[in-house]
Order: sequence, then C-alpha cells, then structure tokens
Amino acid sequence: MIDQLTASDFETVTFDLPGFGERAEACGPYTYDRFAADVAAVVDTVGKPFVIVGHSMSGPIVELVAASRPDSAIGLILLDPAPMGGFKLPEEVIEQLRSLGQLATPELEAVRQQLAPEAPEAELKRLATVGAKLRPDVVRAVADMFNNGYPGGARPSAYEGPVLLLRGASDDTVTRELLASAVTARFGSEATVSEIDGAHHWSHLERSAAVAAEIDRFLASTTAAARVASVASAS
Repeated sequence: MIDQLTASDFETVTFDLPGFGERAEACGPYTYDRFAADVAAVVDTVGKPFVIVGHSMSGPIVELVAASRPDSAIGLILLDPAPMGGFKLPEEVIEQLRSLGQLATPELEAVRQQLAPEAPEAELKRLATVGAKLRPDVVRAVADMFNNGYPGGARPSAYEGPVLLLRGASDDTVTRELLASAVTARFGSEATVSEIDGAHHWSHLERSAAVAAEIDRFLASTTAAARVASVASAS
C-alpha cells in the first residue's frame, strides 16, 4: 500500500513494535504505554511534523503518540482500529485469541484468511510466517491489552487534530456500529470516516489502491491546513 501513495511531501517510516516482527525477542511489558513510548521515540528521532497511521490494535497506540505530540502531530489515520476503551469480549472468545500464539504457520494463515479473505495469497503467507515468530506470552498479553483497553479510553480523545477513520465495509471485527459508538464519537467534528468496499479487517491488504487514495486525499488536505495554520500563527 505504501508504494501506491503519491503524496510527495511525505516520507514514510515503518517499524516493528516490541515482541513483533524483527523485534520478536524484545522483553515486555507489552502494554499500550510501552508501545506508545517506543513509537514516540521513533517520531522524536525523525524530528519532523508527522501524520501517524495505525491499524487494528495499533490504533490506540498511535492515538496516544499523536496526543502526546500536539505541536508536531498534524494528522491521525486509523485503519479498522481497536477501540481505545477495549473490545470487552467475553472470556471464552478472548481465550481463543490468547491461544493464537500456539498455532503453527498453516493454522495462522487460515485465521488471516478469515480476517482478510480478499488479500493476495502471498501477503497472507507472509503474515502467517511473521506471526509464527510471536511468542505465546506476547500474544496473550496483547490480547488482554486490546480487549481491556486503555484506562479512560472511553472518554473523548486527547488528540484534537484532523483524523481519518478507514474501515473495511465487510469488517466483522470492527463493525460500523462499534466504530461509530466507540471510536468516531470520541473525536467529534475533526473525524472523517470512510468505508472501503470489498474489504474486511485488513483493508490495506485487500484494497491497497483504495486505501492509498483515501490516505493521499487526507495528506493533501492536512498539509494544506498545516500551511494555513503556520501562516496564521506567523502573522
């Protein structure tokens, strides 16, 4: 999806959270505060105004970072985001998610196929291979993290800048009702909501061109707004 972005004013930076990907052996704690601190360190190292993007459980993480850097966060993009206040799934359901860390690669690929049935097969295999590196203790901790949510996560967001909320129109994990009540309502008039037709929970894999186009439009409007604000503050 990144390769399809056309906004020339932006460079892209991607990285792994502790316990994930190339940082699978990183020690805990695996909490929203720990993850947000790691992301904030990357943002501070880059040292430029930024738009920050988070998918699913990373939604609350990037929101915390944007709220903590109000002078440099010029936009927030959430893709199929987990609610800051948590999913609050029943114990029998969350236990199934906690146990995903014990699955082999073929089983993980089947789970991802359910969440993103329109994604390219090569991408599903790649995700399953990466997911197989996750330690069971990391998976259990993270499952509890996004199910319980962040303390005070049901309150209005502390981030007051422009927000783009993207949801796969067929996403059964972050439903339209859940997004409206637990996510959109926290941002008020600053939030723009768009659905990606033909996509499920991993809309950026299933409909990468459509997601890139939405992000490009948001980046263009956000950049224009930031320039206006800069002129106004200097006058």
